[in-house]
Amino acid sequence: MDKAYLESWLNVGECVNVQMPNEIFEDLSKAEFKSFNHKCFAYAYYYLTCYLYRNALYGGKTDQYSQQNIIKVFTSNKSSVSYITRFEGVLDNMNYTKTTTDYPVTYYMYDGILEFGLIKELRKKMPDLEINHSPRFCVKEPIKGMTRFDGEDYTGTFYSFQNTHKIDVNQFITIVNDGKLGHVGLYLFGYINMMCDKFSKYRVTNEELAKMVGCSERTIQSYMVRLEELGLIKSTKVTLNCKTQKFYSV
Repeated sequence: MDKAYLESWLNVGECVNVQMPNEIFEDLSKAEFKSFNHKCFAYAYYYLTCYLYRNALYGGKTDQYSQQNIIKVFTSNKSSVSYITRFEGVLDNMNYTKTTTDYPVTYYMYDGILEFGLIKELRKKMPDLEINHSPRFCVKEPIKGMTRFDGEDYTGTFYSFQNTHKIDVNQFITIVNDGKLGHVGLYLFGYINMMCDKFSKYRVTNEELAKMVGCSERTIQSYMVRLEELGLIKSTKVTLNCKTQKFYSV
């Protein structure tokens, strides 16, 4: 998928960005994935799930936001990641997503609180409403967007930005559309983004960073170089105790 298609598909000019929960990195590290790439896919997929739901994009040409089309953004082999995205798959079992047929077609503010207009409610008010998608159409509700703490309503990342990090949708498009980055690049960028929120300049060696995220130093080196080439991160080298570290900023 090219950049222009993604910008149109995600309605970039009219949509709001979403926050990602910082605990997602620790939670994903506890889940069982077949590879590091699949863990990164789960992160990217959850970001997209949050973005589509928060902006109620399903209310337009609904079928273009089918699970099959969403997965195509990241991989051409749907079956290889189906264990992550399917009903009661990894993300559902992690309590990060919920498979549902009751999707948002609009959103609005009520008494200063974000609310969603769901399709089932709309159908009750408009019985003759034409359905422009297949009968089996379903979406993923991002649970962490709704609730994060003790199951309390309105505590999710859609309502509170506490302990979150943000990836601008234009950054998302740049990264996933780049042949050298993709969902692995997005995962690493998200991690650096989170750490730079905590520290004005985040200092770490490639070896340390690789251990933290669960990949090889070689992967860190190549992806960090590419993120810098695209102007998404900045770094300054320092030498301490004969070890080369970098100060990262975004």
